[in-house]
Amino acid sequence: MSITFSEFKDQAKKILNIDLDGYKLDRVERRTKSLMRRYDVADFKECINLIESDSKFKEAYLNHFTINTSEFFRNPESFEFLKKNVLPELIQRKNKLRIWSAPCSNGCEPYTLAIILKELGLSSNRFEIYASDLDPEILNKAKRGLYRENALKNVSDSRMRKYFTEDSSKENFYHLSNDIKKMVNFEQKDLINGRFDRNWDLILSRNFFIYLTKEMKDQLIKKFLSVLNSDSYFFLGNTEYIFSADKYNLKKVYQSIYKYNNN
Repeated sequence: MSITFSEFKDQAKKILNIDLDGYKLDRVERRTKSLMRRYDVADFKECINLIESDSKFKEAYLNHFTINTSEFFRNPESFEFLKKNVLPELIQRKNKLRIWSAPCSNGCEPYTLAIILKELGLSSNRFEIYASDLDPEILNKAKRGLYRENALKNVSDSRMRKYFTEDSSKENFYHLSNDIKKMVNFEQKDLINGRFDRNWDLILSRNFFIYLTKEMKDQLIKKFLSVLNSDSYFFLGNTEYIFSADKYNLKKVYQSIYKYNNN
């Protein structure tokens, strides 16, 4: 006997231990159906049975469901603002910077921050970069640091020469240098249900809120800000906005970069 999508969602939440209600349900349903077509799964009942009994299918579902698109220096003008304005201010005030990318997807954005900090001449003992994502497969890819050419379209020629080496066996793939890779610490984390570490000076959560319901977006903003130091920064994707930012003690300083002050 088949089940409805609503029944599927409720059962999947328990098996996967993630809060699917926090995501826009039309997107969850759409991505679930596209994966079912790919694997020739007949209905939601068969899909839930596979998630429960087949570890490879369960991993494929999580990988297909989560947000795994990213690129280096995405929205270059925003990262240039970070380099010229935000990071120098934080470096001047802080003995050690703590930066968190959540979700980090394939690692492009935390690695971009590592490149910028290296170019600013900041010693590696003066900063920590952590990167979190729900999907273990994408985290493994991030740790490997191997990227298609299309993820590097905003990387200048001089940076390509400094930080990337073309793969000898895969055309249009490039390896990120070990010097940059070792600057980022990766971890698996469910951002909706998981506990957050505290005392961050810069949090990047880019192109994540657009997939969430209004209620979950509000909850997560508050959750992120509860672990962000005062006079520190919250960096979203360029198509994401926080309406009535002042109610969160946020001030927009550039496009989707906000400064937080809870004093």
